[in-house]
Amino acid sequence: MTELPNFDQLRWLADNEPDELEELQKTLCKEAIDCCPESNKEQLISMQYHLEQQLSRCTNPYHRCYLAISIMNDKFISLNTIMNSPQEFRQQNAKILTLPSKKPAD
Repeated sequence: MTELPNFDQLRWLADNEPDELEELQKTLCKEAIDCCPESNKEQLISMQYHLEQQLSRCTNPYHRCYLAISIMNDKFISLNTIMNSPQEFRQQNAKILTLPSKKPAD
């Protein structure tokens, strides 16, 4: 696995070579996902894609950090609910709405 540089090196990359830092992030994420069991890989890849899409809209590093923390916190809350109240989680059902059909124009 790729070794994570120390904080000072990461800070230098962030200030001077942001593209290289982003590439390091992608490499480390890919390696972490590759080490996971097959049953979780698709979900992790999906989560990573969702996170990347959300982070691409951020305007500054603080916004990126806040958004990443917020998304991960939401995931932990969901996991906590599932682990502590599995029956409640299983009983959740989506409400299916019937949309009116389009009427042909006269």
